[in-house]
Amino acid sequence: MPPSRTHLKDQPIPVLVRSISIPVITGMFFQTMYNVVDTWAAGRLSISALAALSASFPVFFLIIAVCHGCQSATAALMSHSLGAEDHDLEHKWGAQSLLFALGMSVGVGVMGWVYTPQLLGIMQVKGEELTLATSYMRMIFLGTPCFVLSSALNGMLSAHGETRPFRDSLIVGFLLNIVLDLWFVFGGWGLSPMGFAGIARATVLLQGLTVVYMWVMAMRHGVLARVPWSGVIPRLALQGRLMGQGLPAMINMLTIAAGIFLYTYYAANLGTPVLAAFGTAMRIDQIALLPAIGLNTAAMTLTGHSLGAKRLDRIQETLWVCLRYGGYIYIVGGPLVAIFAPFWMSLFIDDPEVIAIGARCLRISMLAFYAYVMLFTITSVLQGLQRPMFAIWIGLYRQVLAPVLLVPVLMAHMIPSDLGIWWGACISVWSGVFITVIYGYGVWVRLKKQLG
Repeated sequence: MPPSRTHLKDQPIPVLVRSISIPVITGMFFQTMYNVVDTWAAGRLSISALAALSASFPVFFLIIAVCHGCQSATAALMSHSLGAEDHDLEHKWGAQSLLFALGMSVGVGVMGWVYTPQLLGIMQVKGEELTLATSYMRMIFLGTPCFVLSSALNGMLSAHGETRPFRDSLIVGFLLNIVLDLWFVFGGWGLSPMGFAGIARATVLLQGLTVVYMWVMAMRHGVLARVPWSGVIPRLALQGRLMGQGLPAMINMLTIAAGIFLYTYYAANLGTPVLAAFGTAMRIDQIALLPAIGLNTAAMTLTGHSLGAKRLDRIQETLWVCLRYGGYIYIVGGPLVAIFAPFWMSLFIDDPEVIAIGARCLRISMLAFYAYVMLFTITSVLQGLQRPMFAIWIGLYRQVLAPVLLVPVLMAHMIPSDLGIWWGACISVWSGVFITVIYGYGVWVRLKKQLG
């Protein structure tokens, strides 16, 4: 049984962390497997198609950033209202967050459509890869409202402790994507092969279906049912609060996009095999990091509720439980990634050079897995405490400043050169964790004085 509003304030923290994070981890696993299916389909077309999909990922992050910002803002503000038992404000957040999501999605969709070729060009993507990646991303940007609205609806449900609808939508989406990718990309059943373009068309179609499902679930769980029609009128004060909470989360994700831009630039300059290996290894890393993302959701939701109820003890326990669970998972998961790295790569591509490069990347990435747990958990707690700005600064440090300073130097002194990219990323994350721990401790001391 999912946690109710009362349970979120009263049930033991370990129980709540598991009940919130496990559906998220399960759902995110199938979302990542969704991307894995796309990667597999691209790899069966050509190395150029696989490289184009890899090059598209940083641009796709523009949409991911807006989705994350809308979901985080909705979940943080609504969960705080629930914790304070201000249900009138809770209902207003429902309608206002959908308006906010719609406006943001239209803006990023138009900008992405116009500037995709220039963004890809900055990363040194050329020739066939540029043509393929541009057509793919322009189709994706047409579906931006579907991506963002489903994220806002998921934020509302997460604030109520309802993470199962998100999980279920991703499981069904993954299964449908297998069928649609095979059908659209390779043709059959009366449909001509679409090739690489079929991957994007399948994604947009499935996102449209996801919005419908999440809307139905929000109504069924009573998240939107009590919103009056007057609630759909934009309220500048509430829109400002959403922007204030969501924009830092968006910018934080954009720093991740900037980091991927940088790493893609470095990889592209070393040739198509390195670029293809980098994109494929990222897909595998995404699967390995799913527990950290699930714990992230639990940390932000429970912190928001506990802050509203002024329960500092539960905030502290939430942090330690999430960190402990993450440690248990990666003691087992990290070695599995490292030992079987060539096998994981071979699932997507049969080129020996690409497999060898990707295996090197995965083995070094494994050393940073727990760093991501710490980083995601602490920044999520800060988000739940309605202190989102730090995520921007630490994101700029670990995604932009540290790689710019480290990677070129390491590439120049390491053989093969791609080792410099992977080690630069690992060092950047761990140094970011060190800074985050110091800042988080300072915030906690001030909060205890304020509320103690």
